[in-house]
Amino acid sequence: MIALSSCATFNPGRMLKMPADFPYAKFPDSVKIEPYKIAINDVINFNLYTNDGFKMATISGSSTTTTSDGTVASGGGGTTFKVRSNGKIKMPVLGELEVIGLTVKEAEELLEEKFKQYFVNPFVILEITNKRIYLFRGGVSASIVTLENENTTFFEVLAKAGGISGSSIGATSNNGGSNNNSGMSYASKIKIIRGDLKKPDIYLVDLSKISGLKDADIVMHANDIIYIEPVINYAYTIPSDIASFTGLISSVLSVFLVYKLVNTKP
Repeated sequence: MIALSSCATFNPGRMLKMPADFPYAKFPDSVKIEPYKIAINDVINFNLYTNDGFKMATISGSSTTTTSDGTVASGGGGTTFKVRSNGKIKMPVLGELEVIGLTVKEAEELLEEKFKQYFVNPFVILEITNKRIYLFRGGVSASIVTLENENTTFFEVLAKAGGISGSSIGATSNNGGSNNNSGMSYASKIKIIRGDLKKPDIYLVDLSKISGLKDADIVMHANDIIYIEPVINYAYTIPSDIASFTGLISSVLSVFLVYKLVNTKP
């Protein structure tokens, strides 16, 4: 068992390997921005104003000031509510409201309608604060990127994350040793994984050529996964694997020789 464990797997840091003939999903012909729909565990930042936005209501837990030009400024940043497992949020005055599956605009209109019985011309502003995607630079680093806008593109996410290789150049492994990857990544082998992980849509982006820019314009969705293939450091990996294989053979021969010596008649 000890001998077998010493045999290193070739490029063990590589994830999400695909067969050469894998049928990747096709990019849409045009960029269509689908409104985000509220989901379970979403965190919603809530602000309520009265008189169509002239004054903030105290239910939001924030103080406001109105400037000479009519601009309303919030001192507390609003109140946050988390969508529970039953698809509802629990709010003061209104109690539980089902918001799952609604767009932000639809949820704002729902709340404005509900608050009409308590406030004059209620004006609601909602913002989903935990929309994010996951970016992996295979076997080197990973990061979470927050989607601040509904129309954030793949190219914008890469720019925000520091590019294809990001800050992973010269990265070390968790045990403090050198990583068997170079810290560089393939611009031609970038996967976007979207939807239910049991049966996701997987797109392949090639940014090694200028023609790949058309695919980089795809609008990102919350919980998308970006996986950038690492460049394998063969100068490190091959000698390491050969050494591991040699060690395995030596261990087997040692066991065989000991067996022969023990069973050899004097």
